[in-house]
Amino acid sequence: MKYYFLILFPLLSTLTFSQSNTEIFLFDLNKDTSNFQVSNGINISNNEGYDNQPSFFGEDTILYASTRNGQTDIAQYDIAYKSKTYINYTKGGEYTPLKIPNKNAVSAVRLDLDGKQRLYSYNLSNGESTELIKDLVVAYYTWYDENTTVSAVIENEQLNLYVTTISNGISKKYATSVGRSFHKIPNSNLVSFIYKENDKSWQIRSLNPNNGITRLIANTMQGVEDICWLDGRTLLSGKDGSLYKLTLKRDNNWKKIADLSSYGISKITRLSINENGTKLLIAAELQSDATELQTANTTSENTIVSNLLSESQAAAVVQKHVEPFNKRQLNDFADAFDTNVIVNEFPKDYMYSGRNTLKENYRQFFRNNKKANIKVLNRMILNNMVVDEELVTINNITVRQATIYDVDENGIKSMTFVRNKNTTSNPETIVNDQLEAYNKRDIEAFTKTYTKDVKLYEFPENLTTNGREELRKRYDIIFKSVPDLNAEIMNRIVLGNKVIDKEKATINGKTYYAIAIYEVKDGLISKVTFIQ
Repeated sequence: MKYYFLILFPLLSTLTFSQSNTEIFLFDLNKDTSNFQVSNGINISNNEGYDNQPSFFGEDTILYASTRNGQTDIAQYDIAYKSKTYINYTKGGEYTPLKIPNKNAVSAVRLDLDGKQRLYSYNLSNGESTELIKDLVVAYYTWYDENTTVSAVIENEQLNLYVTTISNGISKKYATSVGRSFHKIPNSNLVSFIYKENDKSWQIRSLNPNNGITRLIANTMQGVEDICWLDGRTLLSGKDGSLYKLTLKRDNNWKKIADLSSYGISKITRLSINENGTKLLIAAELQSDATELQTANTTSENTIVSNLLSESQAAAVVQKHVEPFNKRQLNDFADAFDTNVIVNEFPKDYMYSGRNTLKENYRQFFRNNKKANIKVLNRMILNNMVVDEELVTINNITVRQATIYDVDENGIKSMTFVRNKNTTSNPETIVNDQLEAYNKRDIEAFTKTYTKDVKLYEFPENLTTNGREELRKRYDIIFKSVPDLNAEIMNRIVLGNKVIDKEKATINGKTYYAIAIYEVKDGLISKVTFIQ
């Protein structure tokens, strides 16, 4: 079991701490006039300790509070390199790290070992810290500009709203009984905050820090105080494992746009969006059986969670390109694909992208090959992912391949070719041995089916387990804690040294599905890629 800490309501004028199983997820966010799409989720913290309060330092860098060696410090995550570093080394614990506008510096609430709690700035060049606001116990805050903060300050066992001018140290109180969510409203001179005077109905209100005027914007969902702004009109919020949006002057109430429960998320708390609205950060409590979800190989960091299609709908999207290919109807074939379709070789070797490029490539293909035909031998479907076993005949030469399609209602978003690789042994044998040991919860027999350097990925290539010893530790806990653990094969494709299984797993009375791509080398499983 992981243990985390969460800043809670103060007692005796200090912040107390409580265990909370939280992680930080980064998602791609796509919005057009009628549709929100949340996709390609990844757990960027994945840490044995408290991880919370994420924010963007820039387009490529994320800040959040993260525990190491029993202490909470400021973590910096690089999106491009998927790497984490710590930027400070104080004896106190740091929370709510934010970039200070127009400065190469970070601010954070620091709770020292003697109980003193203040807002500090941290120099990114040397990590040195400077107290920003004297005498006020800041719990939560945001920056209005580089010289002004809007804060929730602990007073008489409640949180009150203050605006502080850093340069002269002057602070003014403008509201009482506020929540922890503060955000600069895009394209305005206002800051939003949560007003909690009425226990049954919390309000999102605006504040003009220059004159203290506050106005009602909307009500929160019941019991929810964490929001963020997608733009000047649209708010995002989370309840349980789902994401909601509210567009002012358009929506009468909060509308559900994505279910994130398949990521193991049970309760969304903090949210943050980058400046151009393409990336979404979420801090969330995990389901109690999140570890069990990993057991069943039902990882889901690349699942598209909005607008999930039924199996028949997903199949129809893929099938739309088969007949035009066989009839050499280029326009109809290309129309089955999304405008920005990406074509790869498994797992993620980029070939090309864009419907126009795809159309030109296949125009040349049809010119060079007088005969071409595809026959679908087998099909697996999981959410918006379709895996086809295909028999491809080109000029009287027939080959077998598998293709992974990522689809939505607009067409095929990506197409990944899995090539047939020759092998001298039957890969099914060792995969079946692995399944048998899994169902017996025999950790010794299970780990012996893998190579020493085995790697487990979430599709396409997000590494989750590196090496047999790490795999042993992960599954040993699972085998000991899940007495009804069982998996069965629903469908199978064998392609050279690869075995592609659609699996159904039972864990503590619940059923989960996943697609696993096993790669076998010298009679042992050397790589597994999971799709969900």
